[in-house]
Amino acid sequence: MATAVAVSASLFAACGDDGDADRTPAPSASPAATATNLVSPTSGPSPITARATPTTGAITIGSPDEGASVRVPVVATGAANVFEAALTLEVVATDGAVLCQRHIQATSGSGSPGTWSTTLAFPPPDRSRPADLRAYSSSPDDGTMVNLVTRRITVLPDHPAIYITAPRCGDRFAPGASIDVAGRALVFEAVLHVDLRDAAGTVVATQRVMAASGTEESPFSTSIAVPSGAADGFYDLVAYSLSARDGAVINEFSVPVEVRH
Repeated sequence: MATAVAVSASLFAACGDDGDADRTPAPSASPAATATNLVSPTSGPSPITARATPTTGAITIGSPDEGASVRVPVVATGAANVFEAALTLEVVATDGAVLCQRHIQATSGSGSPGTWSTTLAFPPPDRSRPADLRAYSSSPDDGTMVNLVTRRITVLPDHPAIYITAPRCGDRFAPGASIDVAGRALVFEAVLHVDLRDAAGTVVATQRVMAASGTEESPFSTSIAVPSGAADGFYDLVAYSLSARDGAVINEFSVPVEVRH
């Protein structure tokens, strides 16, 4: 069972944030609206490090631009023509720590170029910090990294309306386990929701949560149970609020986790 972790002073900020009830600080693509999102553990640099040989045009990053300043969650898009349309996206700090990593599927591949899009969510830093957005695929022969494309970005300290500080991107849980969720939010009437969604975007567990305050950024916490019959695979823990105007889902913050026996 995962336990909530304290926000690191070097990576995360805990200052207050003002805003209105329906503030959506950055467009966030939900798992159901993006290419298939998968994930692997990200407690350190990617274990796939050998033979990072670029192949011209095999993978391209359309956005964000080189040198762009971005807010979390980081939205990335591009194109790919790689084996089985499978590629990996990750944001890597300058010290080599992988802040978040997703394995995704482009719309097509293996000789037929396709497009991809995804989000990478992690707590905002305490100040603007450089990082690398990396996209690559794995060799079908030996699993080594190939087609590596790297883009330098700056991650801003701006706080989204909701962000999750625990669990961390890539944490692993067993079926039947309880996931301890912690984060911070500034949302209408302090009400938010936390879903556990499978790779297809289907909600397999959900909780209604109250933050400590509805007028300033404040902490929230809850526990959400992984169904005992959950299949091994990749899931998203998604926190969000509902618009006071029309009830639409807003302020999504999606942290990838893995369920494994």
